[in-house]
Amino acid sequence: MTNRAIVFLGAGLLALGLFVPIVQLPMVGVVSVFAGGTSPIPYLLLAIAGLAAFMAFNEQSRDAFLPGISAGVVVVALFVNLQIRLAGMRSQFEESIADNPFAQGMADMMDNVSLQWGWLLLIAGVGTIIYGAVQERKESETEEPTDQLAKVGSIVLAVAALGWLVYQSDLVQGSQAPTLAETEEFGEPSTIFGEEDAISNEAAQYMAQNVEVYDLTASYQDSMLDGRVPGVDFKVRNNGERSLATVEVTVVFFDADGKAIAEEDFLPVFTGGFDNDPPLRPGYIWQQERGRFYAAKSVPDEWESGKVSAKVTRIEFSPEE
Repeated sequence: MTNRAIVFLGAGLLALGLFVPIVQLPMVGVVSVFAGGTSPIPYLLLAIAGLAAFMAFNEQSRDAFLPGISAGVVVVALFVNLQIRLAGMRSQFEESIADNPFAQGMADMMDNVSLQWGWLLLIAGVGTIIYGAVQERKESETEEPTDQLAKVGSIVLAVAALGWLVYQSDLVQGSQAPTLAETEEFGEPSTIFGEEDAISNEAAQYMAQNVEVYDLTASYQDSMLDGRVPGVDFKVRNNGERSLATVEVTVVFFDADGKAIAEEDFLPVFTGGFDNDPPLRPGYIWQQERGRFYAAKSVPDEWESGKVSAKVTRIEFSPEE
C-alpha cells in the first residue's frame, strides 16, 4: 500500500469514527460525535479529514501530518471534555441520591455509562494519517516547503474546534461540572422510579393537555451496529405556550395476543446532552432524522411487529423561560 493510500485510509477512518458510538448513556443509549446535534465539532473534524484526503489526492501526502496532528489534538480534547462532564454527572448524581432508599439501584444506572468503539476508529484514523505522511516525508528525495494550505487550514480548523470546546467548558460557563438539574440527564430520582409525586402538577397538566405523540410506527429494522432489531419512530408536538427542555416518551410493545410484554423509554427532546440540542418551543414539532430510528434492543422475540403504543411520560420546562 502506498503512503498516499495510507493517508486516504486514515482520513476515511477518521470520518467514519464520527458516525459510530463513542459513549453509551442510561435512557439515552449510544451517542456518536455527530449524534444529530448542533455542535460544530464533528463538522470541523470532518473538514480536517477532508483536508488530509485532499492532500493525498493532490499528491501532497507528505504535508498531511499537519491535519493529522490537528485532528489528534481535537480528539484528545474531546475525550478529556467528555470525561470531565461524565465525572461531574456522576458526582452530582451520587450527591442527589445519598438519602434515597433506591440509591443502589440508581447507582447501578450510572455504571451503565461506558465508552464505545468509536474512539478506536478516531484514534486509528489520526494515527494512520500521521504515519502515511511521515513515511512519505522519509521517502521523499527532495526537501520541499510545507504547503500553506496544510498549515493554515489545519491550524484554523483545530483552533476553531478547540475554541468551541473551551467555550462550552465549565471554565467559560462559570460553573462546576454540570449538575443533574442542568443536564436533566436522569431527572429527579423519584422520576426514574415512577413515584406518584415524581412530576409536578403543573408539568403533568401541561403534558396531558399540550404534548402529543403521533405518527407512531414500529417494525423490524436493519441496524449497522446491532443487526435486525425492533425500530421505533414517532413525532412529538408541543401545542402549548412553554418551551420544553426534556420530553420522555415511553413505548409499550405487545405480543400477537395484544398483551404488553415490554416497554422502552426514549428522550427525543433533551437539551442537557453533549450536543446542545434546542428545546421544543411552543408550536414546534420534533422529528427523528430521516433514515434513522430508535432501536429497542431489549424487546423480546415474542413481540408482534407493528403492535405498540406510546405516550409522553415526563417533561421538564426549559429554564430559559
